[in-house]
Amino acid sequence: MERAPEADPFRPPKASCRVFCMHCQEKYDSYRIEWREFQSKDGTREGFWCCPTPGCGGKGFLFDIYPTDPNWEDEENRGMSGGWYDDDGNPAAAPFADIPW
Repeated sequence: MERAPEADPFRPPKASCRVFCMHCQEKYDSYRIEWREFQSKDGTREGFWCCPTPGCGGKGFLFDIYPTDPNWEDEENRGMSGGWYDDDGNPAAAPFADIPW
């Protein structure tokens, strides 16, 4: 099933923000996240929003690629608003956060 880049739930935010890729551990602006298409084994085309770092396998905003601002709010209500929390439910800064608590 082919999906348009604009409809993909892991698309980058409309308002660019600083992000961190969990795979390559690079920080960059979210407007650089790239839409890439691949051919699946059955011959259909599949697309993914990918980290722009050469050789990195990071895919998807809010999946492998996260905002570095611990107070970032998702203006599109796709989830991950209000920051990071530890296992006990206490607010915590992500280990890659640009802004410490």
